[in-house]
Amino acid sequence: MSSSRRHALRGAVLARRGPRHHRLTTVLLTLLGGGAWGQSQTSPEPWCDFGRAGPATTLPAPVAMSAAHGQVRFFGMGRSDTEVDLALVSALEGGPVNWDAATVRYADTVEGVCALDVSLKTLRPAQVLSIGALAVIRPGTGALHLPRHARAAIIDLSDLPAAPGLDEALARAIGAVSTTPVARLSERVRFNVGMTDELTPENDYRAYTNYVDLHPREPYAATGQAELPVVLLAGPKLAPAAAQFAVDLRMARRAWLVGAPVHTEVAESKWMPVGAKGLFVRTSRLEDSAGAVPDVIPADLPLSLFGPGAAHLESLSSSPALQAATLLGAPPPVDRTAPVARGAPLERMPLEVMPPPGASPGIARADLVIMHGAARLFFPYFSTVGDGIDGRLLETLATVDAAPVTQLGQIVRLLQRFSEVLHDGHAFVYPLERPIPAGYFGVMLEHVAGELVIRRSVQEDLHPGDTLTSIDGQPMSEWLDTEMATVSAATPGWKREAASRRLLSMNGPRTFGVRDVDGNTRFVRIQPQPQQVLGPPSWRASGSLADLGAPELQYINLANQVTGTIAEFRTVLAAAQGASGLVIDMRGYPGINCYEVASRLIPTEFFTPIFRTPLWNGPEEFGWQDEVYPLEPLSSPSYGGPIVLLVGPNTISAAENFAMMLTAAHRVTVVGRQSAGTNGNVTYMLLPGRVTPRLTGMELLFPDRSRFHGVGIVPDFEAGPTAEDLAAGRDAELLRAIEVLRTGH
Repeated sequence: MSSSRRHALRGAVLARRGPRHHRLTTVLLTLLGGGAWGQSQTSPEPWCDFGRAGPATTLPAPVAMSAAHGQVRFFGMGRSDTEVDLALVSALEGGPVNWDAATVRYADTVEGVCALDVSLKTLRPAQVLSIGALAVIRPGTGALHLPRHARAAIIDLSDLPAAPGLDEALARAIGAVSTTPVARLSERVRFNVGMTDELTPENDYRAYTNYVDLHPREPYAATGQAELPVVLLAGPKLAPAAAQFAVDLRMARRAWLVGAPVHTEVAESKWMPVGAKGLFVRTSRLEDSAGAVPDVIPADLPLSLFGPGAAHLESLSSSPALQAATLLGAPPPVDRTAPVARGAPLERMPLEVMPPPGASPGIARADLVIMHGAARLFFPYFSTVGDGIDGRLLETLATVDAAPVTQLGQIVRLLQRFSEVLHDGHAFVYPLERPIPAGYFGVMLEHVAGELVIRRSVQEDLHPGDTLTSIDGQPMSEWLDTEMATVSAATPGWKREAASRRLLSMNGPRTFGVRDVDGNTRFVRIQPQPQQVLGPPSWRASGSLADLGAPELQYINLANQVTGTIAEFRTVLAAAQGASGLVIDMRGYPGINCYEVASRLIPTEFFTPIFRTPLWNGPEEFGWQDEVYPLEPLSSPSYGGPIVLLVGPNTISAAENFAMMLTAAHRVTVVGRQSAGTNGNVTYMLLPGRVTPRLTGMELLFPDRSRFHGVGIVPDFEAGPTAEDLAAGRDAELLRAIEVLRTGH
């Protein structure tokens, strides 16, 4: 400290306290003169050595590791998702996992992560010790009661564990001795608006993104009767919350720091227990208007100045030097001349680093843990579908231990099994480089009364209306049950549909048991075909329904293979003017702007669904971004007459988004079968081994905030085909729509 600063402090002390404090002042200024005050202190040791761990978790170790890795992956310091994911692979490779050893191996290879032994200490009840005019506060649970005669406070941070509730305990401690709120530093953290699509940066117009910015924090609230001088006692090791508290107060010049220096990286980390070990995960950089705060906040008075009694709080608190520190008022500003070495979190860019291909037990385990952690942070529907992902993680990890993982297909199957518990119709899992099958099963399948029936076929020996009864000697019902155990879906219809699609890619001949509409059975050996049977349930062109005996009615097929442009839609809608009723077929998937379509069918202002995106403003603050948009009617052309909307199990996502607007506006009568109950922009993950799971990244609600997921569009009039209908080429759902338009029921 400069001589001018020492003279200024000497004058301030003498002027404020008078002769009766001369002895304390003399002791304190002697220390000042010795150069100990404010001396810069740095350490070559890792910052991890200065952190104090917290208690163990009750979560199973794999679930806890998932939470820790989720913090590292989405909020931590690593340069890319792939970098930290591969560190997890390495930690989990080999035979059955020793999770404590894996925790240490993981921390050894990831930037901004440290491994420590868990602590047996918990947060005890708060204590206040009165020593003369000093109130010595030990933060803890419960309320604080300060003695009326207290004229200064010492807050002891030295042995506090990184236990739940510590942040609140510290806030109560400074609040009790303050009449003015105490400003806190901002944190430079990663913000996540949903889970960034890691595979297709252009997907859904970047509906989800992440970026790094400053996150301001609310000041510590003042609840005290007097603004007391404060001294913080810091031991060599501090819990992250205690370290952050010390940095906040010292940078705000609200408290003197006595004891050990505070390593700011500890203050910027989170305690994430796993088993007998836990992780410090650094997730932020503390900053103020001048930039990043120093890497180390030096102690204003080191403990070495207090002699051997400094280990005992009462002896330390009653020392003349420490009591003098409480009389000086605000401490000087922290020295910021040293360059700041530590970095801040970085924005994670899609496809920043491509993981290598491969399959191993470590890759399988890591992919499951990563997907679990991502779902825990970003999947929006646990309140709707239930929270079974912890048990499913343990189940799938046990499968890895039970059988060697050597093929990528095994990992895909494990991730499919995990995804099933999400009940999300968008949750598919594919290898990045999908293998090209030898050919295809040249049929389109329909589910009729729990059985698979052929709707269309290019196979010479299979015909519409034929029911598949077995595959390679296995009853088709058993095959479907096995596949559906690894299919994620929000409704039964879409679950069956998604499972049956797995029949369509073939790598060799297969034998099917078949029953025709007359009940005759046979076995058919099917060779892979070069041609897929694609398209919507109906290829019918838009236009008059005169061929079905209803010339007064019009039909519009919105499947993208039939109506490919908005201009085509306007043309067929113009042709529907004067029709006494209109059938809108949304059993396929649209390829045009359905907001315009809805605006030409709804004659009054209406609203889009509510789009709710999960938001993480850094690792601690979670919320939702709700968006809903009013839409105005459009004319020339438009249609204001009665409408029947056709939906079915294949009505999903954008098709349902369109249907939600029409049904919420009470504009249509719905005929058909329940839709897939799955809407919202999807997002992809890119995992080790080059596996790409995807899931729904936002919650959608009807405009009145009622639930949509798993409910879908429910028909007013149920209708579906029979095997006989399919054999005859008869569209039973369209015929039912005509009946409803004509009769009202």
